[in-house]
Amino acid sequence: MVYDYLEKDEYQGIPLCRIEENDNGLPFLITRRNHCNVRQHRHAYVQIAYISKGRLQHVLNRTVFDVFRGDIFIIPPFVPHHFIESGSEPYEIIEFEFVPEFINERFSRSDQGCHFMDFAYLEPFLVAEKEVRPRLNLSGSVQLEVERILNEVIVECERQETDYQLLVKALLQQLLIIVSRAFSRSLRGSEGEALFDRHRAALNQAINYIHQHYTGAVSVDEAARVAMLSQSYFRYLFKQLFQKSFIEYVNDLRIARAGDMLKSRQDLRIVDVCHAVGFNNVNYFNRVFRTATGLSPMAYRRAVSLPGRSVHARR
Repeated sequence: MVYDYLEKDEYQGIPLCRIEENDNGLPFLITRRNHCNVRQHRHAYVQIAYISKGRLQHVLNRTVFDVFRGDIFIIPPFVPHHFIESGSEPYEIIEFEFVPEFINERFSRSDQGCHFMDFAYLEPFLVAEKEVRPRLNLSGSVQLEVERILNEVIVECERQETDYQLLVKALLQQLLIIVSRAFSRSLRGSEGEALFDRHRAALNQAINYIHQHYTGAVSVDEAARVAMLSQSYFRYLFKQLFQKSFIEYVNDLRIARAGDMLKSRQDLRIVDVCHAVGFNNVNYFNRVFRTATGLSPMAYRRAVSLPGRSVHARR
């Protein structure tokens, strides 16, 4: 892949991070951060960044994008970017960095016969500068699966058991395929992207409202009011953008939060988790959770609490 923006004069003063600068001596690194690099910089490798908590802003070149939990972006080598903290709200970013050779040795820069596009799941990400996608929002089962993979990579890197690097490579390939599929599905909503551009400020206000209130009494009426749009037009825009209804989006957020609580709060009863994430009826909660994950909340809790076990969300 030829990056035509590598030698731009305007980029020469922007710091370039290299994988060799990491202390682990490996062709990959994964970190979980509650602070971010607020200085514009570039990478001589691929970086996957996933917002696992809170919200902040991502600056890609000179364009600013609001990003929230569930947003994932893959930054190709040499593209300038940085983050801006959006106030006092706590946030967390998982950054998974790797050189393309880690996926396959044929990506070696010395092998001029290899092309990145030999691997279809990389095609949406290793692109020309102007085509880099600033964000992709994950929700529901896809979000749970991506979080599972990232957390499993973190555990493997901490334990460093025999052949853990091979397992990390396999998990990375699985992650890229899942995100690539989600990216391809999102392209079908290109009309929604154009609509979002025209109503960006209004819809961002509504999305902020949803993320702040989804554990309580959140309503489409209030979201439309926040966006200063009629309810019918708001529903239309929302469906075009997210390819799901307002209530489906809210339930996806609730199920993702419930998964976190079932994993980290073994002391809570299922009914307590149900109410804490915004559901009023435990039978409805169980049904929505099973549809999203393929497991009941109780079965999910048992699965994630067993050592060495991982939960595969239903797609």
